[in-house]
Amino acid sequence: MTFTLNDRLLTLDQFPLDPASDTQPANALSSADSFAEECEVLVMEQPALEDGAPPVGVVIHAYHPDILQDILRRLIHLPERLHLYVTCVANRDDAVRDQLAASGLSYSLFRVPNHGRDVLPFLRVLPFLRADNIHTLVKLHTKRSAHLGVANSWAQDLFDDLLSPARFRHSVKHLDDPAHHPLLGPERYRLPVSRSLDGSNRTHLVALAERAGIDPRHIDEAFFFAGTMFFVRTEALIPLERMHLTGKDFETERGQLDGTLAHAMERFFGVLANIGKQQRNLNLYRRWLDTRQLTAGESEGLPARLASWPRQLDVLLVLTDTTGDIALLRSSLESIDRQLYRAAAIVVLSDAEPAGVTPADNLVWLPLAESWPSQLNELLQEIQVDWCYLLRGGDQLDPHALLLLAEGVALNPGVSACYSDEDSLGATGCQNPIFKPDLNLDLLRSYPYVGRALAFSREAVLAADGFDPAFTELAPHDLLYRLVETHGLGTVGHLADVLVHQAIDFVQWLGEPQVIAHSAAIVEAHLQRLGVAHELRAGPLPVANRVVYQHAGQPLVSILIPTRDCLPMLLRCVESIMEKTRYTNYELIIIDNNSETAEALDWFAGVERLNDAKVRILRYPQPFNYSAINNFAASQARGEYLVLLNNDTAVIDGDWLDALLHHAQRPEVGIVGAKLLFPDGAIQHAGVVLGLGGVAEHPFIRDPLQSNGYLHRLQVDQNYSAVTAACLMIRTELYHQVGGLDEVGLGVSYNDVDLCLKVGQAGRLIVWTPYAVLMHEANVSQNKVDSTKQQAKRERFKREQSVMYQRWLPLLANDPAYNRNLTLTGSGFAHDYRSESGWQPFASRLMPYALCYPGDSFGSGHYRVRQPLAALKAAQLVEGMVSDWVLQPVELERLAPDTIIFQRQLTDPQLEVIQNTKAFSNAFKVYELDDYVLDVPAGNAARELLPKDIAKRLKKALGLCDRLVVSTHPLANALKDFNADIRVMENRLPSQWWSDLRSHRRQGRKPRVGWAGGSSHSEDLQVIAEVVRELAGEVEWVFMGMCPPALRPYVHEFHKGVNIEKYPARLAGLNLDLALAPLKDNIFNACKSNLRLLEYGACGFPVICSDILCYRGDFPVTRVRNRPKDWIAAIREHLAEPDASARAGDALRSVVLDNWMLREEHLLAWRNAWLKD
Repeated sequence: MTFTLNDRLLTLDQFPLDPASDTQPANALSSADSFAEECEVLVMEQPALEDGAPPVGVVIHAYHPDILQDILRRLIHLPERLHLYVTCVANRDDAVRDQLAASGLSYSLFRVPNHGRDVLPFLRVLPFLRADNIHTLVKLHTKRSAHLGVANSWAQDLFDDLLSPARFRHSVKHLDDPAHHPLLGPERYRLPVSRSLDGSNRTHLVALAERAGIDPRHIDEAFFFAGTMFFVRTEALIPLERMHLTGKDFETERGQLDGTLAHAMERFFGVLANIGKQQRNLNLYRRWLDTRQLTAGESEGLPARLASWPRQLDVLLVLTDTTGDIALLRSSLESIDRQLYRAAAIVVLSDAEPAGVTPADNLVWLPLAESWPSQLNELLQEIQVDWCYLLRGGDQLDPHALLLLAEGVALNPGVSACYSDEDSLGATGCQNPIFKPDLNLDLLRSYPYVGRALAFSREAVLAADGFDPAFTELAPHDLLYRLVETHGLGTVGHLADVLVHQAIDFVQWLGEPQVIAHSAAIVEAHLQRLGVAHELRAGPLPVANRVVYQHAGQPLVSILIPTRDCLPMLLRCVESIMEKTRYTNYELIIIDNNSETAEALDWFAGVERLNDAKVRILRYPQPFNYSAINNFAASQARGEYLVLLNNDTAVIDGDWLDALLHHAQRPEVGIVGAKLLFPDGAIQHAGVVLGLGGVAEHPFIRDPLQSNGYLHRLQVDQNYSAVTAACLMIRTELYHQVGGLDEVGLGVSYNDVDLCLKVGQAGRLIVWTPYAVLMHEANVSQNKVDSTKQQAKRERFKREQSVMYQRWLPLLANDPAYNRNLTLTGSGFAHDYRSESGWQPFASRLMPYALCYPGDSFGSGHYRVRQPLAALKAAQLVEGMVSDWVLQPVELERLAPDTIIFQRQLTDPQLEVIQNTKAFSNAFKVYELDDYVLDVPAGNAARELLPKDIAKRLKKALGLCDRLVVSTHPLANALKDFNADIRVMENRLPSQWWSDLRSHRRQGRKPRVGWAGGSSHSEDLQVIAEVVRELAGEVEWVFMGMCPPALRPYVHEFHKGVNIEKYPARLAGLNLDLALAPLKDNIFNACKSNLRLLEYGACGFPVICSDILCYRGDFPVTRVRNRPKDWIAAIREHLAEPDASARAGDALRSVVLDNWMLREEHLLAWRNAWLKD
């Protein structure tokens, strides 16, 4: 039977209405009649849930059934659970239906008109995915694009990528994380929307944005996937359902043409996903803010912490109010009242009457003078405090703001001014966080990135003659410059924490007329005081400056270009330099590293015959070593300055060499880097962030050329800790002074980062300028030269990584040009929402910190790691976190744990993590094990999952760790040769799960006898298989977790396994009269713990168990030999005396609750087992 959407009308947040209902939701996509014309439901299957989780949705517009067959062939080999939502046109539905039925996949089928390409059909089925609660979908189609010169190879390429098992698995996992961008597809098809706005596309996109309630300015920020095939998180597409698009909105079907609505929609999916990401990021940010609370231990330890400071500061808070809004002032004062560290004095400068303000002995209310900087100067002459903190009416301090300011200043006596990270207050809460770098001189000269909430030492303010009222809003920033001029860059501190919630947004403040008016003036005054010759030009935004430093003379610059073969690429580089570079006093030194092609050798010979002093050819006939090649050339260079330049670059802007020299000739500058673009104009290099992606990486990779970047950092001069040697300038003398590039330890990778860090260590600044622009293809030259096998390259790269970690790890983990609250993954400059787990507000900890890597999220992971840590934290014995992701060396250095717990880590990547931890962390390393993994029984399902060389792996892991903690003494004895320090911590039950369970007896028509366990116990169940069959007529068998097919006919009830959190209540809810714990007698089981007896006992079940080592001890249970007749006899004995059996269950419960719960008296032993003696 065919039915239409009239039968299943959907709204944004509702499941299907009752077919009998005549009520139509106001926010339906379109009228029912219109929808019925555009979408007929031919087949409707309900997607099957697994543990409440829906499958992955696969949306396919099957216009060409022959291409559908190819898609289905790929889908059936994917292990993920899928439900297909397939649309087809009339006259092709039978062929499509037959293919879907033959595939065996779960599907729903819809007939749609041939209209709106694949986009309108996609819009039609979206409500069904929403109704089915599909979280993640992949959008596919079978449309052909005859206008493309590559025919339809692009479609096959997309299928190969999107539907490969590895990509599919990665994409689904990626979208499971709400912090990740909701739109995902092949990188080579990812294009910026801003570069694809030809024809009517922009007009359509603006109209679509307005229809969806989106600011059209967001259009240029988005990217999309050409081909309209991608993975997406369904929630990102919710605005589509509010737009009420129908077939009437789309042009007549004429193919995929620029300017059509379908073509614009291809781009609009990207705009929607970007907006959705912004909202998710806001939600994640607010959740992160909520986690920034002191623990009970930290709160209790505050008096001791304050007493440990060299001094406790008296802080004056100054609230300047220019609006007269008393409500905003009250909100500021309320936030001050919540401070964990009390302000010595609060001065409000306002013309508003203090209505509703509670008087306080430290609060002074004064009328606002015409010049608040002058008024503040007078106040500081009179009020005896140590520091003053400048805020505005409506600003709110985080509760720990003054506490962290006071600690930071007390422990860093050389600091005379300070700023922090911030956000702003919106209608619904905190938003738009600004995570700033440490003092960044060139960024500050570009624009006042530090914000307006600044704190100053009173003594320093008075010594500098106070704030200059001529600069009004930027008077404090002028003072910052004067302090730096007197005391150096280290005098300005930065607290990398959100301490202030500003009344106005950071960007809004930068746009204020007074800020714009004085931004250049304070820089001009600053440079004049220093006597620096310069020209100040307007920057890329109204508040920004470009300082062009002026120098006498034109020093010779030696441009070093290593190369091997690749003559066309080299010629492009050389010709672009000679044709476009305006600065003429340079020499080109081309270093040939074993070129072999005739054309390259002929060209080198021809250049040498010219005998032109401006272009020289050097020969380096040794194996490729980038560092050695450049060091060799530098030793031959005649120039006062060197430029290291890759041969796969090309000059774009003729002023590039001047732009580099403007900075390189400054005495405080050591290295200058350029802005490098991919051939398509996207960003390839805009500085290097330490710790990003491991050792260091380029941020902003593939961002559009027009992008401002985070904090406008793609558009202005600034300092980084490192820049790439694909194009960098350095004074020749300095290059040799620091030893040049490291040709021994860093022959290929990271030599430029190492060079920059050595120069920084020598006290020089590293500058990146966006005004020197070149093209860079990236890695072409290295790929051509380094012809070693991939494995050898990987091993070399790991060695060079290790050199960098050994040499620079503390700095790699704390890049002053970055911020610890920003991510170290991807392209950087995004908030790291995960950092909530490791929030460390203070300079030091009062308690030891444990980092735990559990082996799983099930029973073992909880009993041995997660629950003990939670209990230790609650008892204030340790601080710590459970990490379900691997921390890289830089993250580990940031976290600085005292101990690291590795539970059952045996795979190659896991062993590598332990090895890296051994090499790069001083933390105490504990290996945790609760099973004898060296001899897992053949019938145990876990055996197949373990590596064949398990003994070798375990020996390696335990050799890298300082201690082994196990659950039983037999297990400790079995592993005594693997580690010299073995501690036994017996399993105990978490009180919150097991202390208050209720189970009822005699609930069945027959006695309820049961067993609980998982697939790993199939062999142990053989012990009682005959017993189950024999007693099927006498008892109600109740199994939970697993039941072999052979026993299923004899089992009265079978309950599937549940999450560990639900397991105790579900187990107790089985209402067993008798519980069985059979185990075969082997070394694996002999080393096991008594955990099953503890669980049964907490439920009050009487127990019969196998009489083997792990179940012996002081427990009131019935132990039997593993013979069917003994089990049957023991069961019948219990059933014959139900009251006595019940008393045995009660007695067992008492023993467990009294002696085997994870309580405070046992936690000290856990703490000692995990920590170094």
